[in-house]
Amino acid sequence: MTMLAIGRTGQKKKAPAFTLVELMGVMVVIGILAGLTVGGASAVRSHGASSRAKAEIAALQAASERYYADNNTYPTNAAMPDPGKDVDPRGTSYTSAGTKLFTELYGTNKLNLAPATKRYFEPKASMVNSSGNPYFLDPWGYAYGYNSDGTNAPLIWSTAGQTNAASTNKWITSWPKM
Repeated sequence: MTMLAIGRTGQKKKAPAFTLVELMGVMVVIGILAGLTVGGASAVRSHGASSRAKAEIAALQAASERYYADNNTYPTNAAMPDPGKDVDPRGTSYTSAGTKLFTELYGTNKLNLAPATKRYFEPKASMVNSSGNPYFLDPWGYAYGYNSDGTNAPLIWSTAGQTNAASTNKWITSWPKM
């Protein structure tokens, strides 16, 4: 911890200093603390995205109920994704179903157009894929799944960023977990 230094008088005296082992020990402690902080921040971001998806699904479900109250049917479409089989939220059945849901709940098929019918849902711009035919996006940037035959309450879900069938237990859904 000490070094020898030569002063003005020519005598050797000890100057305070750190050894290499002490410096390495401090660097290891700082590295461990940084790793814990980054890991914790990642978990907080993930929890925030899940909470946001749950709130958005509940809002879409409520908007679908308002739509049903006025029209006596839920928004339906021909290409409905099957939550048990079609698990890729980038697939055409997801985006087709999402486009139909967007058009019915938003009142138009474009984000910046005035509604042609009653507007049941007002999304944030970050919740809409506005390139081409718009559809609702989950916090991970994928299309929300939507499935309804028009008579039963719709199923709305987010794959929570998962793109394979083995991870369906992580999905965020409008139906209760079994």
